[in-house]
Amino acid sequence: MLTTHDYEAMVIGAHPDDNDFGTGATTALWARQGKKIVWVVMTDGTEGGEVPTQDDKELMLLREREQTNASKVLGVEKVEFLRFPDGHLTNTEETRKAVVRLIRQYRPRVVFTHDPTQHIMAPDPDENPTGTGYLNHPDHRATGNIVLDAIFPFAGNPRSFRDLLLEEGLQPYRVNEVYLYGTGQANTYIDVTETIEIKGKGLQEHLSQFNPDDNQKMIERLKERAAWVAKEGNKAKGLDLQYAEAFRRIKLHVPPDPTIADPTVEEEA
Repeated sequence: MLTTHDYEAMVIGAHPDDNDFGTGATTALWARQGKKIVWVVMTDGTEGGEVPTQDDKELMLLREREQTNASKVLGVEKVEFLRFPDGHLTNTEETRKAVVRLIRQYRPRVVFTHDPTQHIMAPDPDENPTGTGYLNHPDHRATGNIVLDAIFPFAGNPRSFRDLLLEEGLQPYRVNEVYLYGTGQANTYIDVTETIEIKGKGLQEHLSQFNPDDNQKMIERLKERAAWVAKEGNKAKGLDLQYAEAFRRIKLHVPPDPTIADPTVEEEA
């Protein structure tokens, strides 16, 4: 099984702009640090609009162009579009295999995706009578489950999807860590003070989704949210952050240090 990685991170979101919202500033930060990052979009994005008569293919291609442009702003090296039907994503052999193929192809050290356990995000109405929450999109939850199943057991098992190995030459691979975004169980806060503005500029490329006249307001809202996340991180972890993105970080595999000799291996005489 291959354990050395080619890419630092693979970010897998359900729709165009999901990765931007969940990891845009962290992606820009890591890209600035010289880390190779690939983004994956699971669905074709064709339900992300307000005009019922708009042609599906036209909207799909438009949203893919917007995502490609946004990714360039953030420094993403490659974007993969899997084009499963928007609004109808399910955890199947087909969707799992598509993700396993990409994990084996790019061999990322870290995979970012939606937290599939997060169904509802809402304040206590007794504590905040005017506050509203939201229900997590089923495609988000499906994506998270697909990705976690792909990571284990399928990506690392040579007997899973054997044609990927025997016909396509894609070796089994073990992901080191998972970072879940859109989570209510954050344990990791990344300082994105230097890239929060870049996140906003990336999101501004999604012109089909946002009113250009509200671009500055959107950046202000992003910064307000990132400041709130930083405050939570400061309180929970004793940090001193201005702007942050938060994740539920799960360590799955710690590769052996190649500079340390294995005591179980006897030296040849």
